[in-house]
Amino acid sequence: MTVKITDKMLSIPPYISTSWSHIASLHMKGTILVVTMVDGDTLQIPNLSNETVHSIFQHHASYLEKGQVGPPESTGLIGNGVDGSPIRFAFGPSPDAIGGMIQHNPAQANGPDIPHEVLEKISAITKILGGPGEDLGISAAVPNCNCFYCQVARVVKPEASPTPQVQEEDNVSDAELEFQQWLIQKTGEQLYLVVNRLDEHERYNVYLGEPVGCTCGKQGCEHILAVLKS
Repeated sequence: MTVKITDKMLSIPPYISTSWSHIASLHMKGTILVVTMVDGDTLQIPNLSNETVHSIFQHHASYLEKGQVGPPESTGLIGNGVDGSPIRFAFGPSPDAIGGMIQHNPAQANGPDIPHEVLEKISAITKILGGPGEDLGISAAVPNCNCFYCQVARVVKPEASPTPQVQEEDNVSDAELEFQQWLIQKTGEQLYLVVNRLDEHERYNVYLGEPVGCTCGKQGCEHILAVLKS
């Protein structure tokens, strides 16, 4: 395992390779180095020598002391994730910092939901910064993805409702639009079989002679009316 530690980045294959700006904090859990990312993810890196751990902390502390070139970013704790780990959201004079801070992660497509109160705080921060999602460097969420980035993107940049397409409609008569519930079959002289299209077991015989009648036993029933309209 080749570890690379510089003033700008930390690389520990196969665990992590990123700039210090994406790392929120470091702490030890026994002999394991725990790296907390600004997007809320945590990485546990075992089997590091004492010299390597000391160098990592030293470079991270140096990065924090020097700060960024230009106006510094502000990193605020906005809540805890589903696993209880803290979620920090960095923002500064350039709103593009938000989009550059987090990225779509297909590996987390089935990730747990971010707490509602955390999403509300993120939404409030972006409103303070102003501008639509594009101005904040955040693209539209990937459909059916529940990674951290896509959950934030749905709050910051809600997907626009599709514009309904207006289709040309042919002139259709009211009679054609009316659903014909009853299937009418002539079975004899002024005798008709009436079958319910929704339930073929419901059948009636209608007679239009003298007297008019239906096997349902009701006078002026819907079965007689259906035959008269057919």
